[in-house]
Amino acid sequence: MSLTNINRLIVTALCCLMSALALQAQDGLNIAGAFAPKYRDMPDATETVLTRKNLRDVSLSLYHGITVKNHPELAGELEAMVARDGAKAVNKEVRYAAGHLYYGFYSLPARGGLNRYILYLNTHLKSGGDKIMLLYLEGRASMDDVKRLIGKNGKN
Repeated sequence: MSLTNINRLIVTALCCLMSALALQAQDGLNIAGAFAPKYRDMPDATETVLTRKNLRDVSLSLYHGITVKNHPELAGELEAMVARDGAKAVNKEVRYAAGHLYYGFYSLPARGGLNRYILYLNTHLKSGGDKIMLLYLEGRASMDDVKRLIGKNGKN
């Protein structure tokens, strides 16, 4: 096996490990299904996983996101997952458009001393947008810290 192939194997193994750790963090949440191959492997989907090493400057230990473009028909499924988990939130900010969840920012009960957040945005509902974004964040960051991180001031 060449050095290039070994390097590829190592990178692939690390990516699998990061994905497994990220999925474990959402264990017990309905939104874990949004990070499954059904959505993640779509050609118009982008999954982002950042762990402690890349997030130490923002007081987060996990950033797991998925963005799906050009598939407004998926909004109902994803919105339902978010709503089920959002019902358990200790704090939330939500906005609706056309009777559907447009924006949701949920603070879930802490687990293992870490704060947990879900963010959801469906741009199909406003301004002719073309994507649905779902984020799961975990760490010591406060709700205000997360808002600053994502550039939200809490007003739409």
